[in-house]
Amino acid sequence: MTLVSCKDSSLVHKKDTTEFTYSTDSTTVKFNGIITNAKNDCWADGMCRIEVNHKWWIVIAEGLGDPSLMPVESGKATGIRFTKDNESIGKIVAVYAKIRDKNLLTLDGSIDYYVKVIETKNTKK
Repeated sequence: MTLVSCKDSSLVHKKDTTEFTYSTDSTTVKFNGIITNAKNDCWADGMCRIEVNHKWWIVIAEGLGDPSLMPVESGKATGIRFTKDNESIGKIVAVYAKIRDKNLLTLDGSIDYYVKVIETKNTKK
């Protein structure tokens, strides 16, 4: 698998006007945005992830964990494909995820979490 990265700032306006909805305890966030980068190097560090709006990294799949641990409840990623050409970059997604760290989100922890492509037309120019 080849790692392809895109930092095309034209995908997101200079003034990001995305509206975010945080949970009352600030542990989850919901928003729509544009996939601006994708890391498909799961084989290297065990994490496939996307970046949305040049701000939020969302862990889609994790591996390389202790096989004796029970699987964690996890949400779904729908419509995102990790390919050699990272064809998901530029697509619009709806996100509901757990905040793991500053600008790092995860789908682990609830089956209600999601990242789903809501606009299949690629916004790349």
